[in-house]
Amino acid sequence: MSPKKKQDTSNLKQILSRLRAMIDSNDNQYQTRRFDAFGIEAVSVDYDQLTGVWTVHEHREVRQFQFDDIDLVAIEIYDVLHDLRLIF
Repeated sequence: MSPKKKQDTSNLKQILSRLRAMIDSNDNQYQTRRFDAFGIEAVSVDYDQLTGVWTVHEHREVRQFQFDDIDLVAIEIYDVLHDLRLIF
């Protein structure tokens, strides 16, 4: 596996790990996590444990999406962070 692919896989695993922690948390019905690159917040994610719905807020494009699949959320976060890293 090339170093680039290995890093991409590692980044995606880290994102999935943080999202799974949101599912596992039992301190509140609503969980929020922020994802950044170079200290710039690019995405925030809300998870409603009651409905299982994820809301992804993209800050640069000022838009939001809702998903019911953790893998789709992870891919969206990864794509936004990847695009932000390409700018710098």
